[in-house]
Amino acid sequence: MASPAGQFHPWRHIITFLVITAALYALVFFTPGSTAPKLGIDLQGGTRVTLLAKTTNGTTPSRDSMNLARDIMERRVNGSGVAGAQVQIDGSNQLVITVPGQNNLEGLTRSAQLNIRPVVARWANPAFVAQAPVTTAPSTTGPAASPSATATGTSGAASTAPSSPATATAQNEATTPATGSSTVTTASSGQGLRGEAAALLPKAASTTDASTTTTASSPSSPPPTTPATATPTGTTGTAATPTAPATVEPPASVFPAGSNPGVLTQPAGSDEAAFTTWETAAKAYANGGGPTCAQIEYFQGLDVPDKPLLACDQNGQFVYLLAQTLIPGTQISDATSGFDTQGGHGWIINVTFKADGFKTWSSYTTAHYDRTGGTNPPPDSMTAFTLDSQVLSAPVINEPITTPGTQVSGSFTQQSAKSLADSLKFGALPLAFDRQESQQVSAELGFQYLKAGLIAGGIGLLLVVVYCLVYYRLLGLITILSLFLSGGLVYAVMVLLGRWIGLSLDMAGIAGLIIAIGITADSFVVYFERIKDEVREGRTFRSSVPRGWKRAKRTILSADAVSFLSAAILYLLAVGDVKGFAFTLGLSTILDLVVVFLVTHPLVALTSKADLFSHPVWSGLGNVARAGQEHRAVAARLQSKEA
Repeated sequence: MASPAGQFHPWRHIITFLVITAALYALVFFTPGSTAPKLGIDLQGGTRVTLLAKTTNGTTPSRDSMNLARDIMERRVNGSGVAGAQVQIDGSNQLVITVPGQNNLEGLTRSAQLNIRPVVARWANPAFVAQAPVTTAPSTTGPAASPSATATGTSGAASTAPSSPATATAQNEATTPATGSSTVTTASSGQGLRGEAAALLPKAASTTDASTTTTASSPSSPPPTTPATATPTGTTGTAATPTAPATVEPPASVFPAGSNPGVLTQPAGSDEAAFTTWETAAKAYANGGGPTCAQIEYFQGLDVPDKPLLACDQNGQFVYLLAQTLIPGTQISDATSGFDTQGGHGWIINVTFKADGFKTWSSYTTAHYDRTGGTNPPPDSMTAFTLDSQVLSAPVINEPITTPGTQVSGSFTQQSAKSLADSLKFGALPLAFDRQESQQVSAELGFQYLKAGLIAGGIGLLLVVVYCLVYYRLLGLITILSLFLSGGLVYAVMVLLGRWIGLSLDMAGIAGLIIAIGITADSFVVYFERIKDEVREGRTFRSSVPRGWKRAKRTILSADAVSFLSAAILYLLAVGDVKGFAFTLGLSTILDLVVVFLVTHPLVALTSKADLFSHPVWSGLGNVARAGQEHRAVAARLQSKEA
């Protein structure tokens, strides 16, 4: 028989709560990460890093630049404001950053200047060419080359002749990068971009990017003989290992004539004539000589977007000559990290352009996409995505791009992808920084204060328990159970938020949780007092529950709304530890509603049908019922006298 319309089903609510709790604890115990809440600096100590600002001309940075760098750095390390990190300016050119735990803070000095630049030319890193013997791979003939077969270099760099009729591995899909490489595709389906092309200049024809993958275009056409490839001495079947950046400023003689003395990877002049002269001198290095990637990376992060640039890829295998910035990183409206489940590229970064940036990107790709079909793409059909003067990827524009979202994929981990996305989202640093020192700092308050806070919370919880048992008898057991379930829910959420947004629990946060005990208990008191009002009017415990809940629900929602609004305003206006207090207070208020609606009310509804809980002595409602009877008797006598 169907249930009457509007009938309350307590078990459905309880099962829903159990499913939610089980799902949260499954994430806690069966996903990577700590199973304990993340503690703040005052409770567990942390890592302190000192960064030294540097400018292109060697002068002291301005105070405005340092303040802006501090604000951007604080947004990076503190995220939503509850990670407990601290960023301070020390002197005229130093930033001191302290974060909870033992974090190595790799990549913290990254300025995160993401620019999109047209590719003018590309050639092999002279350091690899100088040390690598020339080897010739055996050619393949006959039916061995099938349309579905892919050819990749055994040394980590695929070899493709410029005249080869090779095409992209999958039409309109990004090529899967090799380890250590990066590719860029549109966020929808890789529209318009494919893996890096073969050489753009004759001397670069012997080596291609490690991420390039090609397929034979026809089984009947004879495959080209694989040209010579450069392999570092002593390595077979492994990718070349890039050299470390130079620690001493390289000589100007190895860079093109007319280079900027402060940043040798760019021209000194600022007009088109100076740019053209400098680019012509740089192109000559395709025939040999020129700066190595280690020398180029000495100036990493110091480039000016409005000038041409010499840069290297992440592997240090290729030197790129790039034109002025086409789209600056300031045209990025949003950047998020995620896992690519469809393309198989692992952790990726989704970049969304602003309206002006997307308009420029769409117009440029429409005018410069590769019309050769991949046989010999012209230089202007390649665009380089550079981050801090380093080429993340230089894909060929396969067709006009009409979607505003772009994916950057490479050998990212979850942490590095999130770090880079945050850097791009929160903005580029106005200065370049060198990491001076890193040290561990001890807890300011330590375990004793944490223990004291927990004891204070335990005492408060004990007082609430005693009050509920004395005043509400067996109904107090429901209150106690609800409090413990609420605590379990808060624990799981705190652990997960510590992983996801870096939420750290400090003494201010513990204070917020202790106050939340009172807010949760207040909801129970409001509910039970409304039930008492109904019993006082002569109704039974069973019939009083739904009527009392209807009246109490509005009061509970109003009270929790006020508490949450207060916490939200405090969170938005406060800084530092007060943000943590406001966050935990607001979080506990939300979870209080979950427990009251999914646990407390359903349990009271179930117990109202039990004789034990309905008994006036055990329910704590006996005195109320007697008082109601006496009141009604007096009212009846007065009414009879008046009649």
